[in-house]
Amino acid sequence: MKKLILLAALLALASCADSPEDRLTKAQEAFAANDYPAARIHLAAALAKKPGDQAMLALQARTLLALGDGEGARVAIEQLAGSKAPTGELAEMAGEAALLRAKPDLAVAALAGLDSVEAERIRALAAIQQEDNRTAIIHFERGLAEGGNARLLADYARFKLIAGDVAGATELAAKAASIAPHSIDTLLIAGQLAVRRGDLKSALDLYEDAARRYPSSLAALIGKAAVLGDLGRRDEMKAVLDRAAAFAPRAGGILFLRAKAAAQGKDWAGVRAIVQPVETGLDQIDPVRLIYGEALLRLGQVELATAQFEPIVRSVPGNRDARRLLGEARLASGDAKGAMEVLRPVADLPFAVKDELALMAKAARAAGDPAAARYEARSRQPEPQALGRDLATGDAAMKAGNWAGASAAYQRLLDNTDGTSVVVLNNMAYAQAMLGNFNRARTLADRALKLAPDNASVLDTAGWVRIKSGQDVENGKRLLRKGAQQAPGNMTIRAHLAEAERAKP
Repeated sequence: MKKLILLAALLALASCADSPEDRLTKAQEAFAANDYPAARIHLAAALAKKPGDQAMLALQARTLLALGDGEGARVAIEQLAGSKAPTGELAEMAGEAALLRAKPDLAVAALAGLDSVEAERIRALAAIQQEDNRTAIIHFERGLAEGGNARLLADYARFKLIAGDVAGATELAAKAASIAPHSIDTLLIAGQLAVRRGDLKSALDLYEDAARRYPSSLAALIGKAAVLGDLGRRDEMKAVLDRAAAFAPRAGGILFLRAKAAAQGKDWAGVRAIVQPVETGLDQIDPVRLIYGEALLRLGQVELATAQFEPIVRSVPGNRDARRLLGEARLASGDAKGAMEVLRPVADLPFAVKDELALMAKAARAAGDPAAARYEARSRQPEPQALGRDLATGDAAMKAGNWAGASAAYQRLLDNTDGTSVVVLNNMAYAQAMLGNFNRARTLADRALKLAPDNASVLDTAGWVRIKSGQDVENGKRLLRKGAQQAPGNMTIRAHLAEAERAKP
């Protein structure tokens, strides 16, 4: 808000002699450049000198819609319509403004009798707000039958993605891209799909493109910050969140990511400071509560932490993180049997992980339960089923290009073993490189190389990571040449070597 006030003051000082027409021209230029905050400021100045101007009000309404200001857009639309009900495109704008105010009934009413693709899109979104997915599908399909547009295709793709229909979402997103490849809606759904595939590098590229083309897009900034957080690039994530907070400091997505970033840095007091002021407004199963609860637990506020975890476990009993933390909280409060009760459904799984088993063993010992020895033994010796499951998951993810999924599976394997599997290290290094985390990739590749210095695949990964990162390129070429000698028929190594030979030292 302060930045917007400062911008308004600077614009006023720089162009106090501008006519309303000059201001309108500048607003049109800013709108065309997707700089909606600047357009809003110019339009406010123009309308102050020429209130009621239809062209200015129309652009103001579009600008406020682009900024997500449904109430401001409503006022502008009503001024445009006068005493009459909005019709045509103005009715569509009124419907969208109502959606932004979470008034789906008003959105539908504004579109009465209107037959257009955009009207069907808004009706579909209104149905989603009313939790009527069946009606939403009807309106999406009607919009498609009428020819569709990029916004409808992107919104329908997002609807399908949330429903788990990744293939259907991908098909619709591709159609949206063929119509308007650089629209904000197209870029955002493409980014979401890339995240779903685990291709975080592509997702980051898409969100960066969206944020560059639409600098005031909160969704683009939040998407970019989320991917940076998943990639472990916390400093960059915080910088993006600071930029997003200038537009909407209390937006739910920003709150979650700020809390997540603080938790990743073990700044538990920071998490509490971020979440505590808005705690009473959080839904009982809001994911922020899990982060907040862990912060309270780490800060020694066990009872408050327990109150955060219990509703999540009741509502989502399969949430293993919530169960683990609730079990830890109950144990910290002296309720060892209660801890065992909440941990048992997870600890008895054949693919329970080391941390879950170790905590269960600790609770059992405190409760005097003879099962403690069994859980302790399992925590020290990884379950074959769990290892096999993670290995299969990682390998399948690698084949599908799901680099984030592969990295998560291989990281679990490294955490639950002695970390000396050449295959796991090598595959993890490759996945990290595909995510753009070249420093991490090189560290892992070099660990694998130390264990298997003559393995062709290991030589390939270690060399290729150096080429892609632009660091230690000559040594990368040497490693690739050695790998090609070890496996002369391996086409992947030959391709990497050819790319390396073209690279500058």
